[in-house]
Amino acid sequence: MPSKFKTYSDIKKKLSGFTYKGVDVCGPASAILANIIFSKKTDRKKYRSAIKLMWREPKHTYKNELMGNIVTWNNPRIDHRKNAEQITKRISSPKAKFRLVHIPGIQADYKNRMSLEILFEAFKITRSAEVGKKHFLYVLAAVTYTIRQYETLIKHRIPEQIKTLISYNSSNIPECFLTSLCRSYKIPTFSIQHALYQNYTNEVPLDVINYENVTAETLLVWSTFCKNQILEFYDRENRTPNFKMPIAGYLKKIKPLTGPSTTDTNHSHILCLLPRDETSSSISLLETLKTDDIKQKFIIRLHPVSDKEKIIPDKLPDNFTIDTSDSIDTTIEKNKISLAVGFNSTSIFDVLLYGIPCAVYDAPDCTLKPPGIPTFKTLQELRIILSEKKLGLEAADYILGATISNYAEIVAPNLIIERSN
Repeated sequence: MPSKFKTYSDIKKKLSGFTYKGVDVCGPASAILANIIFSKKTDRKKYRSAIKLMWREPKHTYKNELMGNIVTWNNPRIDHRKNAEQITKRISSPKAKFRLVHIPGIQADYKNRMSLEILFEAFKITRSAEVGKKHFLYVLAAVTYTIRQYETLIKHRIPEQIKTLISYNSSNIPECFLTSLCRSYKIPTFSIQHALYQNYTNEVPLDVINYENVTAETLLVWSTFCKNQILEFYDRENRTPNFKMPIAGYLKKIKPLTGPSTTDTNHSHILCLLPRDETSSSISLLETLKTDDIKQKFIIRLHPVSDKEKIIPDKLPDNFTIDTSDSIDTTIEKNKISLAVGFNSTSIFDVLLYGIPCAVYDAPDCTLKPPGIPTFKTLQELRIILSEKKLGLEAADYILGATISNYAEIVAPNLIIERSN
């Protein structure tokens, strides 16, 4: 049985090159397909969702905000919203200010109305792509909705109002539609790297579309390390990126703290950062930490969408605390952290910017063990790392681009061109 990524990739290859009124259909439709194929829903629920999608006509109630220089975002997570706000401030200047605009998801801001004309156009593309019966309905729904987005965006003359578009994530829904259309209008389009992009060598997760399906003209990457990871993936897939990748530096501007404050200065904590999907390995990591006989204090921070009940079904020992802070920044500011551990999470490397060392748990499904960062499998190995406390600041610069900040400089030439026309 082919992997989910191979299924997705094979369909995307069949859609490659198809356009609607000169605008690429493949990228946005593939974003919809990726979310369907990687979904854990039953086939029956997937089919129902696809049928509903064909009826949806976007309303674009936010259209009056899409004017001038725009930064768009969608993800409701607090940390993503803060990132979007920060990047908007960093690239804005007195001569060229940017407006931050929230783009509602495809499950909102729509009305139900079937268009037989659009459905027929989508059917012709899907049939021409020679998609198999099993996935025909998914592709038909994805192409139909993509065309509906284009038609309504054009109807409201939204691209004509935009000078520069920076998308928080142009690879995924719903931002991919506006980005693709603006790119076809020759409007400068950018996409922001918002997590640690890596070349997945084992099972490829949904996260791969963050750089595999970029619809913007330019992807603003954090570091040379991340850029090379992306290029390695494209080389393995025998593909060439259809976007530019200038090194922009880390997304967040964080000043290292001189020492996190805490009400109990006699003790420090190990911060355990768990990933989104790898439930069994997360449980294994917690079991490893529970064997500690010196009663080291641990703070457990789960991914916002992970299944807490499966990962922590029982009461934790007294020396364990579950983090409830809105962001990892708040967690670090309120506690004295001696070390951060975890795997498959960008947050592990975020802590380096605060002068806190980190270590990667060498789980079977660990996808990234970058150079300069220690790894461990046992508690004994973790204790050795804790005693050494190597900060790894050079690794932070190499992996995250911590000392680089080129966002405004990269975007600025496009703003000058736009203002001179």
